[in-house]
Amino acid sequence: MFDRKIHSAVMGGLAALILTLSGPAMAAFTAEEAATLKTEALQTLEKFQADTKGVEGVFADAKGVLVCPKITKIGVVVGVEGGKCVLTVGDGEPIFYQTRGLKAGAIIGVQSHSMILVINTDEALAKFTEGKREWELGVDASVAVASLSAGGDLDTTNLKKAIVAFVFGEKGLMADLSFEGSSFKKLDVE
Repeated sequence: MFDRKIHSAVMGGLAALILTLSGPAMAAFTAEEAATLKTEALQTLEKFQADTKGVEGVFADAKGVLVCPKITKIGVVVGVEGGKCVLTVGDGEPIFYQTRGLKAGAIIGVQSHSMILVINTDEALAKFTEGKREWELGVDASVAVASLSAGGDLDTTNLKKAIVAFVFGEKGLMADLSFEGSSFKKLDVE
């Protein structure tokens, strides 16, 4: 009986959590929100570049850069994550995305982080931006996770892969993150 109560509480909490995070996703994405997101993305990118040694060359040859200023993950054992992102391609107009995912494992509480995806090939960029469908990491493309060397510089081993992810928070670049199941969908600005 005790296990049943815990199971019911966890499932009820998870349902409430999913509704909480999906509610804003169903609401219209306004021009004001887009302008705020662009500002937050620029600030996130500038802070990352200022705090990370050796990153200058990473962005120079990128075909596109997706910046997610804040991705929030909430859950108990099973959790959901979500956030909004901005993709810049050269001097073109930014494209806005929503990211979300369902995660399982050692998840307890609330955590947030920032993420930058550097898209290094025209093929990867075309796959990411085509159509209106959702684009899923691990299904549509694999992602190399960048890491810091012992000296605090970027480990250049994976930096030329088709897509390179930088995930960071208050304590710098994060490791051991799973991207499987994370999806991205274009947002229309209304």
